[in-house]
Amino acid sequence: MAEKKLTIVIEGMHCNHCSQAIADGLKKLKGVKSADVIFTTGKAKVVYDPDVVKVDQMLAVVKELGYTVKGTKE
Repeated sequence: MAEKKLTIVIEGMHCNHCSQAIADGLKKLKGVKSADVIFTTGKAKVVYDPDVVKVDQMLAVVKELGYTVKGTKE
């Protein structure tokens, strides 16, 4: 299947280190092609292969890192 794009709205980021930690965590998931996280907007833009990784897995990574997911948009 073709890759998909997902925007994750995240609460609790305070600096570039926060956004980098989330991006690194998302990129470790097999099937995530790219993850751009910007703390000033509170959003992560992820390109992924839905046949390999599920949205719930990506949200779990954000939560495990201590941040709150406020919503998603495909």
